[in-house]
Amino acid sequence: MKVLFASLVILSSSLVNADILLEDDFSDGNADGWSAWTSGYGANAQYNVTDQEYVLSNSGSGWIPAASHNGDQGGVMSTADYSIVAQITPVNCFRAGILARGYIPTFTGYLLVIIPSQNTFGISKLTSSGPVSIASISMPLSLNETYWVRFELEGTSISGKIWQGAVEDEPSDWQLNCTNSLFSAPGRMGAFCCNFGSDDKALLTVKYDNISVSGTGSSLDQITWASVKHTI
Repeated sequence: MKVLFASLVILSSSLVNADILLEDDFSDGNADGWSAWTSGYGANAQYNVTDQEYVLSNSGSGWIPAASHNGDQGGVMSTADYSIVAQITPVNCFRAGILARGYIPTFTGYLLVIIPSQNTFGISKLTSSGPVSIASISMPLSLNETYWVRFELEGTSISGKIWQGAVEDEPSDWQLNCTNSLFSAPGRMGAFCCNFGSDDKALLTVKYDNISVSGTGSSLDQITWASVKHTI
């Protein structure tokens, strides 16, 4: 894991002085520590670090997904309450998002999603049948544009925001707020994206970068952090 700029968690954040649990800007040219989904529907998915970005891709017909997980303790999060900041560039996709309290391929957890074709930004829960929307708003979204997102969970409260520009341009207000109690275990955080196609030429490509995960509350215990990947 590589250290990101301190502004990722210090500037324009509700988590001032929050403790960093995990971060990766992929400037080391690899995705060490990330667990890629390469079975079942994800069997044809590809995971590469290119130009210091984590690129998830797939191709084929029908539903073509890709997902990759991480966590600050042996690939699993040490707490269920955390806040994720990341950059997402949807190149070819139906849905591009961030997973929290989750695991693939059992399809559990929550997703913060960008759906460019529907100009939709939303929060979904994962089920065996796929994502189910909990909250969403309509806003202009485009392929080949880079977006910052923040996905925050604390107890049953789930919030999300999206913006462009620099990390310090983060809006002060949440654009999405909802409550849900379906998933309460820490699970894993990660990237999740998919596309749909009727022929073998359907393509999925989404780029992720500057991922930072911070704790959100008093539930964190310093003595449990033996496997924190962040270094100074």
